[in-house]
Amino acid sequence: MIPPILHQMWKNDVVPARFQAYVESWKRHNPDWTFLFWNDRKLLEFIAEHYPDFLPTFCGYPSGVLRADAARYLLLYHFGGVYADIDCECVAPFDPIMGQDRIVLCKEPASHTSVQAEFRGLPYLLFNGTIASPPRHPFWLHVLSLLPGLAQAKDVLDATGPCLLTSAQRGYGDQKAFVIHPPTLFSPVDSAGSREPDTGTTLSIHHWAGTWWTPEPAPGWGTRLRNHLYRGWYHVTRGAHLDEATARASVSQSALLASSPSGQNIAVLVPLRDAAEHIQPFLDLLQTLDYPKDRIKLVFCEGDSVDGSWDRLQEATARLSGQYRSIVLLQKHVGTSLDRTKRAKPRMQRVRRGTIAKVRNHLIDHGLDADDDWALWIDADVWRFPGDALNRLIATGHRIAVPNCVKIAGGASFDHNSFITTRSTRDYRYYRHMRGGLYQPPLQSQGRLHLSDVRHLDIIGLDAVGGTMLLVDAALHRGGLRFPELPYRDLIETEGFGALANDLGIRPVGLPKLEILHVPW
Repeated sequence: MIPPILHQMWKNDVVPARFQAYVESWKRHNPDWTFLFWNDRKLLEFIAEHYPDFLPTFCGYPSGVLRADAARYLLLYHFGGVYADIDCECVAPFDPIMGQDRIVLCKEPASHTSVQAEFRGLPYLLFNGTIASPPRHPFWLHVLSLLPGLAQAKDVLDATGPCLLTSAQRGYGDQKAFVIHPPTLFSPVDSAGSREPDTGTTLSIHHWAGTWWTPEPAPGWGTRLRNHLYRGWYHVTRGAHLDEATARASVSQSALLASSPSGQNIAVLVPLRDAAEHIQPFLDLLQTLDYPKDRIKLVFCEGDSVDGSWDRLQEATARLSGQYRSIVLLQKHVGTSLDRTKRAKPRMQRVRRGTIAKVRNHLIDHGLDADDDWALWIDADVWRFPGDALNRLIATGHRIAVPNCVKIAGGASFDHNSFITTRSTRDYRYYRHMRGGLYQPPLQSQGRLHLSDVRHLDIIGLDAVGGTMLLVDAALHRGGLRFPELPYRDLIETEGFGALANDLGIRPVGLPKLEILHVPW
């Protein structure tokens, strides 16, 4: 059963005056409980003594909020009892739930779900500010197993917070392990002060003293001036770009309204340049795909290489005669000279990625035909993927799908072109990251999540996609959905492709747990 123990924590032993009444409320309503108060030093020593394998992850968290979230799960596993944030007020004895042998949780208010859970594909959000649990419940080990892979997630909600907790609960094998109440039980008021409909007993109230839900204040005159100046500079310097209405109108409505392919023919489309060293290993890797070879067509497009890639490609593919449905070799010389040592510079991206888009579109025009059901784009410097990767992408039931491309298994996403937008406001903070007519925010920008940031999810809708591995319904390509060679909504190539698909009602998806490995350089 749930033992009569309360866990609370603060960075030190001096509880701020504004929380004192909340702390005392627990003692007033539950006088016979054992009260364990944890400061940062005590938590560190607890983890080091009892869970040393988790210590590197715990110490590596960049903020106290992350450490507090992770520690509460371990405390509940180790001791059991009730965990309550320091800004939670107890308003009634907890006797009604203490006889449970299951974990007692409640959902967050509906307004929070609509803001943070829906775009992650979660139907609700669990509140982690007050939790009751019996000791040694194996669910908390399941949560612990997820934490290291999310240690570098940009959003605390995904790294250790309610989104992680919700995904862990939904993915746990024994759903009878939980009693999940409506928000009324522990969190009847949302961060804006609105009360949830009365749906039962309230035992505690969360006052959201440290919430990340607080809306931004209205911009002052200084912010409005910066917005005006940055926006004006953007319009002066953005250069040629695609007209959005024209780009959307260029895609066939019949292709957009079609169902996902029922056929099984795959065209593997591979753009390459100066990739001689990768060609044979890549062909060997394709042999590991758990998919009938007589359903696979290989299509390569080489161009502008100076390392003998074309000759190497011809020689290597000649040895595969008869093994695949067919093999097509194409060339597209764009004539763009790129210094590979500077290829990641923001000022290079418009030219570099515009060139790649031209090669991709050449592959669409000359590599796809009516017999192809799916187009599977793969970069030649992908060096490892699961044999069932293609089948797992198809099994999503979506017409555009990507895996999570990383350099190290379990590490941060490498293909940053697959992302979810979490901040869409176009103020000066948006326009100051424009380079060459493209929006290029810093990697750690809080306005985007990448697939490794949401590794607790099985699938998530994407606002843009990368091309290291990308599955596309071939009918969409044949119907005119191409890779923008000029900026479309300040994005280009695969990112622009994903944005255009979204605007046309085709939502790409990513599989955070399906990892493919890119060469680590």
